[in-house]
Amino acid sequence: MAVEDEAPNETDTPPVHQFLKVLKQGIGSEAVAHRIKENDILVAIDGELFLGDSETLKAAFEDYDPTMPDDVAWLVTFWRDGVFFNQCFHTPLRAEFDFVTPEEALLISEGFGKLEFEPIENYQNYEIFRDLKSNAAMHSMKYDSLASYFPLLWLLNNRLYYPMVAISIVYGVTIVTHIALFVLGYILVGLYVKKAQLNLLRSYHLFEDKFFWFVIGAASETQAREACRKLDPEILFPFDKADVPQRLNRIQRKKARERQADT
Repeated sequence: MAVEDEAPNETDTPPVHQFLKVLKQGIGSEAVAHRIKENDILVAIDGELFLGDSETLKAAFEDYDPTMPDDVAWLVTFWRDGVFFNQCFHTPLRAEFDFVTPEEALLISEGFGKLEFEPIENYQNYEIFRDLKSNAAMHSMKYDSLASYFPLLWLLNNRLYYPMVAISIVYGVTIVTHIALFVLGYILVGLYVKKAQLNLLRSYHLFEDKFFWFVIGAASETQAREACRKLDPEILFPFDKADVPQRLNRIQRKKARERQADT
């Protein structure tokens, strides 16, 4: 006699996991500094799809050691208004979360399958500054040894022209005065630029009337620029191949808005 199959027990059905959406309250300090905001959706950690709740998220960061150097980080992938972007976190991600809707989960799952990741150690954070006209500037948050040994080259590479002129004057005055004084000045300038390089970059962007806009984790500056354009198609970077068509598109959109306002 055939044995009838037992009806499946609904209580044995595994729960449907959803992605986590950031809530307005409880966003941690590093997430705030990275410009994470309400309704951003956590998608992946270190390139692996993250499906779980807040407790599972804490467990994902359980190997955090505050004594480790800053270059030990997690690559966290978010989704915002249909756009994926990465950020490197050096401390565990802190925030309050809710679950996304099934429709959002489906869109994210389909889009994530098209993403490609490089080795995690290749990624670093880039800070993006921009002005009211969407003109942007970007720099890596990773310390550059060039700043210590060749400060002028580092300043030129980052287009910090006014500090470069000031340091050139210091070099000129000291080398005319005495070679030993020049050597001492060169060492002191190298030490200063090494320690202050991020502050120099940020201050110079503010001097150019650009405000801090966002943090992007990418394996190269080119990837960081592409991610910024997806988040804001009107953003403009200097010496960019896409600069001319972007400007034309922005002018066309501006004229279209003006025509709509007139009507």
